[in-house]
Amino acid sequence: MKTRREFLAATGGLALIPLISRPVIAAEKLPLDDPAAKALKYVEDASQASGRIDKMGVAGADQLCSNCRFYTAPNDEWGPCILFQNRLVAGKGWCTGWVPSA
Repeated sequence: MKTRREFLAATGGLALIPLISRPVIAAEKLPLDDPAAKALKYVEDASQASGRIDKMGVAGADQLCSNCRFYTAPNDEWGPCILFQNRLVAGKGWCTGWVPSA
């Protein structure tokens, strides 16, 4: 008969199986006709955005997805955005949800 300690040691690795078997899902690019993108007036090129105003001490011209708090990519070309369920947005893009990164 095994002790409780031996049982836990033997079965402890089973808890990791769901994490190991999860498929890797590639992030998809945010379509411009997506309802969330339309609601937040997302554009892939910030220079095409209408109505950018100075916000939180940052000039409208300096507001880009790549310097937004919700942009979570290490590079500036494309990266996931929390506002759009981690779908990929252009680093040079802009939306009305822009907040300066900390």
